[in-house]
Amino acid sequence: MQAQHYERPASFESFNQRSALLFLVLLLSADTAFFVLHCLNIIVPGLKIPLLSLETDQSYAEFYQYIKWLWVIIILVFVSSKKASKHYLAWSVVFAYFLLDDSLQVHERVGEIIAGKFKFMPGLGLQQQDLGELAVSTMAGAILIIPLSWAYKTGTRVFRKVSQDISLLILVLIVFGVAVDTVHSAVNLGTVIGLLIGLIEDSGEMVSLSLILWYVFLMLVRENEPDRYLCDCCRIILMRFYQIDIRSQLSR
Repeated sequence: MQAQHYERPASFESFNQRSALLFLVLLLSADTAFFVLHCLNIIVPGLKIPLLSLETDQSYAEFYQYIKWLWVIIILVFVSSKKASKHYLAWSVVFAYFLLDDSLQVHERVGEIIAGKFKFMPGLGLQQQDLGELAVSTMAGAILIIPLSWAYKTGTRVFRKVSQDISLLILVLIVFGVAVDTVHSAVNLGTVIGLLIGLIEDSGEMVSLSLILWYVFLMLVRENEPDRYLCDCCRIILMRFYQIDIRSQLSR
């Protein structure tokens, strides 16, 4: 007698996709709620509750971010088990550092120590504290890139594609968390513009982390590998834009 094989329903994959999409909607809804509370905390006279502010350390929004980091780490451990690959644990280490850095303010505290011991010559409106924090982040990145490079070199094609996508999402996070934050600290554009830049920075970080969490969750529930990844889509968009730009130049 031949063994009967269980065939997964054709709609199972689409169900997983919808589950991940619903999860993303829930994450972004919570981000929006914190965004609205932050704005109300600024606008409504007499409210001024520090824990509702996106810019306040140890606020409700920050604890929500800590939970996201923790979920990313846990999901990546499950992904590593599901795919029987230890390479994904390298990303778990990266996000574990992000969690520690975010919750314990590692780069701020160590950056302050470095700035006190080494007399930097800041420019472009930056303070010694800012350069110290950038130095700590640079050193941490140099250390974390070592296990990631090994994992990328020895990993499968799927892992390399996933790593490119996660790197792209982290780059978006860095743009808001480092680049916009540096501009916010270095340039004095007035109270209103300063509040707006701070709002863009903090809300951008929240949404970027939600996208990272959604992506690793999608990796966990997805049964089949996609035909294209995020980086592939970005390359296609850039190539099409580049072709359009060339045609516009030639038509002049």
